[in-house]
Amino acid sequence: MKYKNLNLKYALINCFYFFLVCGTAGFANNYLQYKGLDTSIIGMLLTLVSVIALIGQTTMAPIVDKSKKWNEKKFIIFTLVVACVAYALMFFIPGESIFTIVLSVIGFAFASIGIPYLNSLAFVYEKEGAKINYGLGRGVGSAAYAVAALCIGQLIKWRDASILPIWLLATAILTIAVVNSLQDPPEEKSVVQQEETKISYVAFFQKYSSILIVVLAMIMLFFTHMLINNYMINIVEEIGGDAGSQGTATFIQALVELPPMFGFALLLKKFHVNQLLAFSAVAWVVKDVLILLAPNMTVYYIAMVFQMFSYAILIPASVYFADENIAPEDRNQGQAIIGAAGTIGGLFASFVGGFLLSILTVRTTLYVGIGVAVVGAVLMLVGIHKLNKK
Repeated sequence: MKYKNLNLKYALINCFYFFLVCGTAGFANNYLQYKGLDTSIIGMLLTLVSVIALIGQTTMAPIVDKSKKWNEKKFIIFTLVVACVAYALMFFIPGESIFTIVLSVIGFAFASIGIPYLNSLAFVYEKEGAKINYGLGRGVGSAAYAVAALCIGQLIKWRDASILPIWLLATAILTIAVVNSLQDPPEEKSVVQQEETKISYVAFFQKYSSILIVVLAMIMLFFTHMLINNYMINIVEEIGGDAGSQGTATFIQALVELPPMFGFALLLKKFHVNQLLAFSAVAWVVKDVLILLAPNMTVYYIAMVFQMFSYAILIPASVYFADENIAPEDRNQGQAIIGAAGTIGGLFASFVGGFLLSILTVRTTLYVGIGVAVVGAVLMLVGIHKLNKK
């Protein structure tokens, strides 16, 4: 079958999806603070967001892998429709109502559930000879995240965080429209295959035990990443910044992701994906140390540049790592586990970060985060070394 404009559509999906994700991942704290919530309560709510996202990602993955009714496209649309309903209802609920908080949690969570399936979508057409350039699409997503961060930061500075649901609803609708324009992926699931791919997560990790250390390393690296992202407004205010500064910092870190993501196919020709994962883990720690030492926003902005060597390399490398080390019949389950590493890291970061910030200083909280990142980098190097020996 001939698929039309796959790369263009995949790039547009990433564009609008990461407009949405920037609002939920980068500015959820701002919105909840605007609602008058304490950091410890916000931490619990963001933890709940991560729990819901984790359950949604991991429980649905084996179902999507073996179901004839569900595929990546349909599931992404389903999660975003649920998110849209939540954002729309926010307009009719009183400002500080408990229902507003419940709807926020649902909206933020369902915006992230579909991300592993967006990654899988880049590979499902290959069986029929159609290829999607994942690095190009993900690079467009990073560019969109950068633009969104700048826009949302300035919008909040100009008005207040009450504008966030409007942004989320508009970008979710745009994402649904483009995803729906994709032709359905090829049907590759037979009845026999359904039985063969019905695999529990315990059995999955027994089958792919060699990637366990790498997944654990990713969880720890993402813990520090999400600790900094979720509570960035607290960090930048500590060194003299505001919501506008937060938007600028997020813009910089997303903008510098573009070269490695756009050029990731070239990087794969020169380096094995395992080498790229190891390099990104070390760069991750360097970036976190610079953030800790930043005395002002100028140095903080410089630290954001190291996103180019850390997150920007680890994200596409992890997707290719899963595709290389996991069989096609377990594709969504594998991508969901890689995606869940970020979600689990974010879960702990939300809960622990909110608690620590309520009893400790911002800098002390960052010391804890960097300690976890160092352990994660060491585990990554050990895990990659063991895989290379095999």
